[in-house]
Amino acid sequence: MISKENLNRILKTVDKEFYWDIDEVFNIDEIKAQIDKFSEENFPHDNKMAVLGLDIYKYSDFEENKQNLIPFIFDIIIDETVKHIRQSEKPIFAEDFSIRDKFISTGDGGFILFETPLHALIFNLHFYAVLHLFNTGHYFPKLSLYIGNVIIRSAITYDKIFCYENNYYGKAIIDNSRILRKDRLNRFIIDESVFNYFNKYFNGIESLPITTTKFIEKALKIKIDTDTAFFNQETNSHSLKNIHVQKIEELYSKNTKLTLYNIEIQFFASIYDEDNNDCEASYILTVGNLNSFSLTQ
Repeated sequence: MISKENLNRILKTVDKEFYWDIDEVFNIDEIKAQIDKFSEENFPHDNKMAVLGLDIYKYSDFEENKQNLIPFIFDIIIDETVKHIRQSEKPIFAEDFSIRDKFISTGDGGFILFETPLHALIFNLHFYAVLHLFNTGHYFPKLSLYIGNVIIRSAITYDKIFCYENNYYGKAIIDNSRILRKDRLNRFIIDESVFNYFNKYFNGIESLPITTTKFIEKALKIKIDTDTAFFNQETNSHSLKNIHVQKIEELYSKNTKLTLYNIEIQFFASIYDEDNNDCEASYILTVGNLNSFSLTQ
């Protein structure tokens, strides 16, 4: 983590805190070189993380009493997602897996930081599985009936992240925010870095339904001794049914280009309450859609 106190101390070696000689002429090229060096030496430029962005569609259209409840509902769905990941995704996720120190709340959703795009994807599928139970009245049914359908759009980006004073910043968060802000079709969108990650380790995101835990072990450099919710040791996945990918957009901002892909995943979900063996639900649902309209249209 980068600390303000440490940055202040280093900055004072290259710049003066207060300056009164207004007649001195600064060399702009020298200043640029000094501050560029200060930035490069003190802010990491190679720390890539996957960011899962979740945004509640038309949050501002909810009446006030419902608006007040939405952040709480989002939290309990997140908590239930974490609970089921701990049960069914070991050792892809640690036994004590938590997102609380990697979650950036936006009030109507948030950003969650993960080690790899695979972790972000798995979390997103589990999140939608719990959200589906809420929307169908099988998880807090009275609250579900009162609030109505909660629609979530999501995006995964994979780029540089740094932590400053216990807060996270970086290109992956900025790009994710741009995607969610522009999408009006409630899609599941990934950037080109995520697309390339799955190409490199799994021969494409479309190949995940035929990916065994052997390939997960190589990609994540871990040992897996059992089946997980989405990946089996010897056979194709019984849970991941179909994955479709569409290249939809190239967004430009100043000198940067953001290439985007639209994802639709159909999968089998099975969620149970380990405290009550009678509470179990199995169903097939779809995350994302195949609407290929531009984000800028």
